[in-house]
Amino acid sequence: MGTFKLNQEIVIVTVISQKGLSCNLIGRKKAFTINQEAGGLVLPWLETQAAEQAGKVLASGLFKVVNLHNPVRSDEKVEVIVEPYFPPCELIILGGGHISQPLAAAGRLLGYHVTVFDDRPEFVSFEHVPAADRGVSSSFDYIEEYLDFSPRSSVIIVTRGHRHDLECLLKVMRHPVAYIGMVGSSRKVGLIRDELRRHGFDRQLIDSLYMPVGLDIGAQTPEEIAVSIAAELVKARRGGLGQSLKYGGLPKEERLNTAEMPKAADQDILRKAVKAACDNVPAAMATIVKSIGSTPRKAGARMLVYSDGRICGTIGGGYGEHEARMQAINVINDYLPSFYKVSMDADIAAGDGMICGGAIEVFIEPVSVYAGIFYGGESFELCQAVGSN
Repeated sequence: MGTFKLNQEIVIVTVISQKGLSCNLIGRKKAFTINQEAGGLVLPWLETQAAEQAGKVLASGLFKVVNLHNPVRSDEKVEVIVEPYFPPCELIILGGGHISQPLAAAGRLLGYHVTVFDDRPEFVSFEHVPAADRGVSSSFDYIEEYLDFSPRSSVIIVTRGHRHDLECLLKVMRHPVAYIGMVGSSRKVGLIRDELRRHGFDRQLIDSLYMPVGLDIGAQTPEEIAVSIAAELVKARRGGLGQSLKYGGLPKEERLNTAEMPKAADQDILRKAVKAACDNVPAAMATIVKSIGSTPRKAGARMLVYSDGRICGTIGGGYGEHEARMQAINVINDYLPSFYKVSMDADIAAGDGMICGGAIEVFIEPVSVYAGIFYGGESFELCQAVGSN
């Protein structure tokens, strides 16, 4: 059994349904990080396939529900949720001018941890950008010394001059970030592209940059430009056509991801679940594994429920959350995982502020198993019959 730090990238695989097995694995978990794994799923074929799925989610950060099966016995099947518990994605704004204020607010609204960097201290102060989580002031020569650029970073370059823009681009492009955007006119973008080619960057990498940044919505004011950039950030991480929805859009199956994106609250919920498990505090975790129609939260949303009714997180509020909360109390009392489906007809949906009805499928489990995968505590009973490989 491994011991993980709860502020690192963790993927947890949980069995939520099964067919053809001689032992009950529902609720059983295994946790993975890039260099480590812990817990146990007992069946060798399941261990192997779970590790493969966890690797994909570690790379993408996207919540998944997948079906796995024994390659030599097709009647043995399990359904698992593969959940990322990651630190939040970071929006790094290089330049603290007039666009940074509304852009920081938009980034915060989208769930990013927002950092603003500028060489003028007054432009990164709380008074200037109150929505930023962090303000850093230094020369743009030293951004790599103050900032960590990773695949979870989206970088927007809005400095006050061509020289600083190019300087920042040359540094950021050396790192495997999720998104790089730069504000500028068509002429300025052309000049920057020429400079990047002269510095030896290949055409494919240059073409991957979002220059000029943002979707074409006719934005003029700093606030409108920030909305344009925020919309492009969503498009880049979710997929979409970027056109008016009245003309239709991509089918759901063609989008990049329709599940919840990891947020800081996810790590907080995980910390509280592990603490409750280790302190023997009765609690249950409710996770949306599927959503249909109009629902406030999507697959991957989580809520921790305590025996006294307190909650941490939300799966959407209103009727659906109330019903899942009541079911979670039963799970705490019975100490058994449960699947629960909440359907909302038009009247109930209207009461919850939605245009039309929808449904969510929620997997609810006691939190005690988290102690097993993180600290080597007791977990579910091992299978007596492991079966074939």
